[in-house]
Amino acid sequence: MKSVALSTFAILVLFTNCNTSKKVAQTNSEELTPEMNIIKDPVSIENIKWKLVTLMGKDVSDKKAFIMFSNEDNKVFGHGSCNNFSGTYQFKEGNQITLSKITATLMACIDMEVENQFMAVLEKADNYSLNGSTMTLNKAKMAPLAIFKAVKIE
Repeated sequence: MKSVALSTFAILVLFTNCNTSKKVAQTNSEELTPEMNIIKDPVSIENIKWKLVTLMGKDVSDKKAFIMFSNEDNKVFGHGSCNNFSGTYQFKEGNQITLSKITATLMACIDMEVENQFMAVLEKADNYSLNGSTMTLNKAKMAPLAIFKAVKIE
């Protein structure tokens, strides 16, 4: 009787372990297949589409917000998740950046929280960092205000 119970227990443990490893493998394969076409290691923040993925510490990767910096005329433009925006930028020594004259279209959307925070970040940011395919906008030496991923232009 003990051997039957022990055998049944062993089979259940093996079955559970096999099932768990399949779930882990599925999860890992989903993480390896990005939902967007990330550009690896851009050398500049200019002329790259930067998709907003984190804003004030919150995941916003499901939104269509992005920013681009055009090196031809120092124009910045993008989409805040509801409205398009544009303005100018200027680089300074040590990854310092000034964004100014930011204007946006005035469409009303049901949820304006992400856009309002994004526009506030553009007003506050005074520096950026670039690490591989990730760019951050920062204020002084505080935690990043916004984190972006370099993506291929669709």
